[in-house]
Amino acid sequence: MKQLNIKRLIRDMGGARKVAEICGVQRTAPYGWIRQRHIRSTFLEKLKSADPDLNFNTYFEEKAHEQRKLGSST
Repeated sequence: MKQLNIKRLIRDMGGARKVAEICGVQRTAPYGWIRQRHIRSTFLEKLKSADPDLNFNTYFEEKAHEQRKLGSST
């Protein structure tokens, strides 16, 4: 399964401050998108409007299988 690499997208768009400015959100919001691994489609639209040549397909990568730690390790 593929997942959007939001961290790389933000970096390539000029960093969190620039992306926040483009999207009209607080400067720290892009860090939340990275942490949550989720970005609204409305923000993707704004990024695309700011850079019409942006190709989102280049930011989709194979999702690494992660093991979630649940419960106690004892």
